[in-house]
Amino acid sequence: MYLPRVYARAQSQQFDHRGFTLLEMIVVVVVLGIIASMAIPRLSGTREREYELKVEQAADLMVMFAHRLSTSTKATGLQYDSPNRRLFLLTLERDEDTKESYWIDDPLAPPVTFPAWMEEDAIAIFTDGDYMDTSQWPLTTMPGENRPIIEISIKWEDRSALVMLASHAMAPSVWLDGEGTEPLTPIDLDAAGQTREEW
Repeated sequence: MYLPRVYARAQSQQFDHRGFTLLEMIVVVVVLGIIASMAIPRLSGTREREYELKVEQAADLMVMFAHRLSTSTKATGLQYDSPNRRLFLLTLERDEDTKESYWIDDPLAPPVTFPAWMEEDAIAIFTDGDYMDTSQWPLTTMPGENRPIIEISIKWEDRSALVMLASHAMAPSVWLDGEGTEPLTPIDLDAAGQTREEW
């Protein structure tokens, strides 16, 4: 049977427009899988590095807190704003005209803003081992007064950190996932009988 040329040409044109073969689809899926296997660990590693950075920033803020208490004549406050996930230092200012006092953000200590992927209650402040809610009123200390032991607990998934500022210390000790150093303890050389010994 003889087919006209027009019909034969139309039939051959149908096979010229083809889609992706199964082999091409498999190659694309394998390449996407390799790219995803390289990107996912980097993203999770980024969160871990950011968590550790926030712990370091909280430790730096505690250094500024201790420094303010030793050099300033004004009250210093430490506050955690859980809805905004911000940990910051405050200074008590006094208006000489109205004789009213009010808190302002410490201009030399930038606040620590925790990422949105951390829970609001992942950060807790403790004084002498007792939980302290600083949402309404900051943890306040006055220069020249005895300072309590201040601890900031920072948790995320299975990781935990404790930034502890001892009552006599100028810098905190940091415990990250159970590893850290004990703070130095003060020694009364007179009471220990070591007043004349070199140290």
